[in-house]
Amino acid sequence: MSNLEQNFEVLENRLMRAWVHRDTSDLKSLISSDAIWMFGIKPPVLLDRASFISAVQHEFACESFRFHEVTARQYGKSVWFSGHVELELKLGTKNWSGNFLVTDLWRKGTIRRRWTLAERSLSPVEPNSGLSDAIRSMQLWR
Repeated sequence: MSNLEQNFEVLENRLMRAWVHRDTSDLKSLISSDAIWMFGIKPPVLLDRASFISAVQHEFACESFRFHEVTARQYGKSVWFSGHVELELKLGTKNWSGNFLVTDLWRKGTIRRRWTLAERSLSPVEPNSGLSDAIRSMQLWR
């Protein structure tokens, strides 16, 4: 794992722990003011920063998380982080737990020079090893 991946895995874990502990001050420090959260469900749903933080305070609980197969790639002053994550989520009384694909865009600020989350896409993962194997067979670097 590269240093970039390690550094962003630390940030991702901090963000997720803040969600688990409903630590809104840490969430606010990690999430940019113009951030959006995209939920890859049908139909897809967006939340802005204020809506997400309010939901975390009330009905949107993350009870546990575990990252797998993470990667981070830098593009100028931005970094794309992606990976699989096991989540135990509660939406009020509804359980929404399982495996998800998370894709996060982190931006480095110009004034404070710190990384903040600008966008998160969270989608449930459907296991399909046949499709995974077929796509993997197209990789030229294998």
